[in-house]
Amino acid sequence: MTQQRARSKEAIQQRFDDILNRTRELFLEQDYTDISLASVAKELNISRPSLYNYFSSKEELFLALLKHEYLTCNDNFQRTFTQKLPVETFCQQLVHIFYQQPLFIKLLSLHTTALENKCGYEIMAQFKQDTLPFFKTQYHIIQQQFPKATEEDCWTFLQRLTTLSQTFYQYANIPKNQIDIMAKLKTFGSAPLLSPEDYFSKMLVDFASHLK
Repeated sequence: MTQQRARSKEAIQQRFDDILNRTRELFLEQDYTDISLASVAKELNISRPSLYNYFSSKEELFLALLKHEYLTCNDNFQRTFTQKLPVETFCQQLVHIFYQQPLFIKLLSLHTTALENKCGYEIMAQFKQDTLPFFKTQYHIIQQQFPKATEEDCWTFLQRLTTLSQTFYQYANIPKNQIDIMAKLKTFGSAPLLSPEDYFSKMLVDFASHLK
């Protein structure tokens, strides 16, 4: 028997939170393609029409998850970067904050193609507006870290970080058998693969070399 439709303001918010929380749990365990609105509704023991009152598509549901992760990460940036740091420390902490949110990096790995391209203009425009503080905060801490850098160089650093962040999940989840095969074939020479955080923080240090 399915649960009754939420009617009060508090019940509606609770149902919304329940949908996000259960979808978050499912996505950390499953692939994006394995999840549907029907499967989420079944997990929550609610009807699909009831779920559609909150989200009209799977993409819209996942954008809501992604928005929450963006804003959480934004808060973490603001708490962490309050002053100029040694460059290597700055880059290490930047990457570490992302990796502290496993759901975020997994969502970032798919959101451009699987989410943005399948949502209408109005939904995407609102999503971009709602997550803008995340990018403004990053730009601010980059300027704080590199006060002598030009505005253009700071934006370029942010663009590169944004592009890299979409590969954080894939690098951290390379199957062990693939790692073993690449090591045997010396695909990338004899040096072992670096840990994800070391690998990406070193890349950011390289990007920052002309900003000091």
